[in-house]
Amino acid sequence: MKLSKKRVLFLTIISTLLSILGVTGFIISYKVTYWAKHLGQYKLGDLEIFRKYSSTINILAVCSIILFLLTTLILMRVIQKKSRKAIAALSLTFSIIIGSYLFLCLFIYQNLDGIIKINHLVYQPKKIDQSTAEKIRLLYSDAEEIKINTSDNINLYGWLIKNSSVKEAPLLIYFGGSGEEVSDMLSIAEGLDGWSVALINYRSYGLSEGEPSKISLYNDANSIYDYFSKRSDIDNKKIVSMGYSLGTGIAVNLSSERSTVGTILVSPYDNYSKLKGNTISNALQLHNMFPLSYFIGESYNSIKKASSIKTPLLCLAGDLDKNIPIEYSKNLVAKWGGEKTMKTIHRGDHSFLFTSGDAWNEIKNFLKVV
Repeated sequence: MKLSKKRVLFLTIISTLLSILGVTGFIISYKVTYWAKHLGQYKLGDLEIFRKYSSTINILAVCSIILFLLTTLILMRVIQKKSRKAIAALSLTFSIIIGSYLFLCLFIYQNLDGIIKINHLVYQPKKIDQSTAEKIRLLYSDAEEIKINTSDNINLYGWLIKNSSVKEAPLLIYFGGSGEEVSDMLSIAEGLDGWSVALINYRSYGLSEGEPSKISLYNDANSIYDYFSKRSDIDNKKIVSMGYSLGTGIAVNLSSERSTVGTILVSPYDNYSKLKGNTISNALQLHNMFPLSYFIGESYNSIKKASSIKTPLLCLAGDLDKNIPIEYSKNLVAKWGGEKTMKTIHRGDHSFLFTSGDAWNEIKNFLKVV
């Protein structure tokens, strides 16, 4: 049997594509079926079709692999020299490995943002209704209710706690975690003597409207700053940005774009995509085989902005924090452009901010000197 070079090349390409299709079909079908069985709390969105039709997909995958074997057999019969056969076999093997990996990367890229969104893996909005808002109004009668209209006509709601009798009070602007509704901070904020505290909910949190995204939250933080800096009862030369967990990325961005005298970060990350990529890889048991951090849209790359900020930093991190391991916080602090202080909270988990008196003593001491 003798074939022209063009036909041999065509046969090689067809053989490789059939194998890639079969291998990736098997892997995707297996993984999705595994997720559906062992990760019941995860919603898979469009991937559900692979679980629903797994038998059909597996049959098609087997057929593709059989056709690959047949075309490979023909190819090996056509090639006469043993050295060329070996080269062809190696080329096919490497092409299948690389092609299957790239195809899986593309597949994950196409579906990852959907999995993140439907499972609330970045934003976990916590709403309150009007009856809860009324209870807050009665419990915290001194808290001023705030409504801020953004540039895209979205209303953000929250509170201003006034802990100072001076005409122009210094201001702490607080940005919460991914699952935090900021009224939880009202009682704590009342203890920051001498400082007014702004607690404004993210989009879709509390009573705030809209849907959160990285760009919208960055812009909203700037709008919050601009709103308060123009008030006659706020000292616009003494504003501190504070973030917890997810909110640390927003606080860092605000300090890089507006004039703040200091930044307080509690359980911060260096790069949210890297952190979330590792978290999702572990949850889906992908064993970091794929560069998921490059596929996640909400990047919050704090470390990229850290060196440009020349004002003081207070960083608090828990040594038992599993959500954001302390190494991520240390990476960010190392790149900070201004004076920096990092305090490790002994036996502190991810929620130590709400339970640790030591953490709040550190924050109060920092506010005294900025």
